Amino acid sequence: MSELNFMHENISGIYNYCDRWCEKCSYTNRCLLFKREAEMQIRHILKEEKPNDLEVVAKDVSDNLEEVMDLFNQKADDTDFLDYDEDDDYEEEDDDDDEDFDKFLEEQERESDEQNKSFNPLIHLSEEMFKELETYYNVVKKNYPKEVGKYDTENPLIKNLQILSGYIPQISVKIHMCFWGKKQTAKAKSKLSKEIEEGMLNVSSRIAYVGIQNCLAVLNEILAKSKELENETRLFLFTLKMIKKMFVEEFPKGQTYKRPYFD
Repeated sequence: MSELNFMHENISGIYNYCDRWCEKCSYTNRCLLFKREAEMQIRHILKEEKPNDLEVVAKDVSDNLEEVMDLFNQKADDTDFLDYDEDDDYEEEDDDDDEDFDKFLEEQERESDEQNKSFNPLIHLSEEMFKELETYYNVVKKNYPKEVGKYDTENPLIKNLQILSGYIPQISVKIHMCFWGKKQTAKAKSKLSKEIEEGMLNVSSRIAYVGIQNCLAVLNEILAKSKELENETRLFLFTLKMIKKMFVEEFPKGQTYKRPYFD
């Protein structure tokens, strides 16, 4: 039974404000994204499918798109959204839409090229920290082979390593999104669009900041309890502290913005 039949029970768009740490979230019973993914996992188990298989992933994407389009069409029918006058010149509107979309693609490509040409120290540092995570994991594995091999999430070290593995990539992605959001906010032409872009920017900056704070807490705990990892942990901490300092200067609202339901 699809969860789309029970959308009235869910909190609209709550997954836009979270950091995807579902195991610790108290709103999973009202989150459409979580329910959809759980439903998908159950289907894979019943069919004895491997969820990471490329063919299975492609089918999941196709099914999701088809389901969303069905929902959209149903909503459109309910609101007479698709009603139109046959005398209207829709061909001209389609041409305008195609032209606007082409301009959008050209703008995206141009901005991507500009970003690649310019060096951003904060983005660079977050990407380096992402690479540093793999090195750090290998050091932990070398010093604690039994713990890493068993991967018991109740073990404090493994639990902390799991937190780092979850947040470090997310921090890097959200920092990219923050700079993109800042540029989009500056380009907004209307008050409403500016408010929307600024809201998205604040959400991204808050999620990144929370991730940074959680990783700092984890690394300080590892530093206090695992002397064998002291040098590598201190180096990781130094990098993360530099990222925090630069991030707060660039996106100060990340410290104070209140996400609905989560802060």
